[in-house]
Amino acid sequence: MIDGGTSWYEDDDGPTVRPFAVTRGRVRINQGDLDMLTLVRAVHPRANRNGLQWEHNEILQMCVARPLSLVEVSARLDLLLAAVKVLVGDLIDAGALVVQSPARPAPPNPELLQAVLDGVRRL
Repeated sequence: MIDGGTSWYEDDDGPTVRPFAVTRGRVRINQGDLDMLTLVRAVHPRANRNGLQWEHNEILQMCVARPLSLVEVSARLDLLLAAVKVLVGDLIDAGALVVQSPARPAPPNPELLQAVLDGVRRL
């Protein structure tokens, strides 16, 4: 017993299913480069979902209302980003999800950075 009368096995011990079990041991995806900011959106929200894993169905359900980034999906499922990439890759291969790569920001303006640095130095 631990202080307060609770047993050690009543504490939260984290996820009960390991990420490699969710992906069936797969660690690579067929879909080029999926960035953590890549947006995914369900294509056919009412498509036949029989034979899909629970996690696949959850991803599709999450992405019906609006596109979500892979990092958001990862957080909502409480799974590692690497595992989510594999699951999302499965759904892309099946034609159930479409992806939109994040826009790459323009490189910073060197003159603006120098002006900020000069302003900080004057403080």
